[in-house]
Amino acid sequence: MSQTKKALIVSPYLDHLGGGERYMLSLASVLESLGHAIYFAWDNLEEINQLSTMLGIELQNPQLDPTVKNLYFSHNPLSMYRSTRPYDVVVYLSDGSIPLLSGKHNLLHMQVPFHGVRGKSWQNQLKKRLISSVIVNSHFTKQVIDTEFGINSTVLYPPVAPLKPGQKENLILSVGRFEPSLNTKHQDVLIEAWRTLSPQLPGWKLVLAGASSSEDWVAKLRQLAADLPIQFEVNAPHAMLCDLYARSRLYWHAAGYGVDESKNPELTEHFGISTVEAISAGCIPLVVPAGGQKEIVQDPSLHWTTIEELITKTIWLSQNPQNIALDISPYSAENFTEQLKKLL
Repeated sequence: MSQTKKALIVSPYLDHLGGGERYMLSLASVLESLGHAIYFAWDNLEEINQLSTMLGIELQNPQLDPTVKNLYFSHNPLSMYRSTRPYDVVVYLSDGSIPLLSGKHNLLHMQVPFHGVRGKSWQNQLKKRLISSVIVNSHFTKQVIDTEFGINSTVLYPPVAPLKPGQKENLILSVGRFEPSLNTKHQDVLIEAWRTLSPQLPGWKLVLAGASSSEDWVAKLRQLAADLPIQFEVNAPHAMLCDLYARSRLYWHAAGYGVDESKNPELTEHFGISTVEAISAGCIPLVVPAGGQKEIVQDPSLHWTTIEELITKTIWLSQNPQNIALDISPYSAENFTEQLKKLL
């Protein structure tokens, strides 16, 4: 009788709710479906179960390896090497460094387009020999990572479950984490645009939804939106998000606004799962053509770079409903599973 293969998922952010966490849990779910016993480098099983429930990702029997969690920030590569030896597959979310891993098959996920991190140092040249594959979430991220580290990474698009369109209402939806830091979704910019636009669209409402990592930022946004037809759905469960996508006519995305992606690629949307979800639910997207967004939405008529352009295109689309055909087949669960199998 063959022994069950073991897979270890290593990320220090499993108490957050965002695209990176969804990516890592999706990898875990697929590996479990392929017969691996799943271990998380974490110390709280309830948090893992809550995260999978919030994201709508099925995990049958997750287990914990808290020892590896404590090593993530310890800068003790030999201890990490010893601790990952029992695993057949290690999936490791990089913080911009390359870890010393000893699993039989080591997948290093770089979800951020890291640059200026001494990627070609002699230490990295040695450690990357133990990495089976570096996986990234978009061709945009790949271009930056490959240049920085001198590697040939593999684009493994996040799997996005298609949503069912519903009876559309006069709603504009924007989904993204409420945080003012690294990958800000610029909800403040959208509120500014809506302040000018809402008098021209009576009966319409802007809905801002997503997980919160900053109560102060949410409070500031609520203050900015105090007298406007804006609905906040903070830490909305997966079922509520699906309902909002189904009912919304338009989808706004502002990540990357005002950013020079050649200088600060990390400040763009590195992929954009919520945009794919919106398209699948029949929303018409308006996005900033930066980072991974321009891979998903290639039609320039659905791009905006100024608030004035966002307002103009929103008014036109509200008066001229469109059936936009955007190909989101590359982001299917089936593609994700098949590509992951090839990497293993």
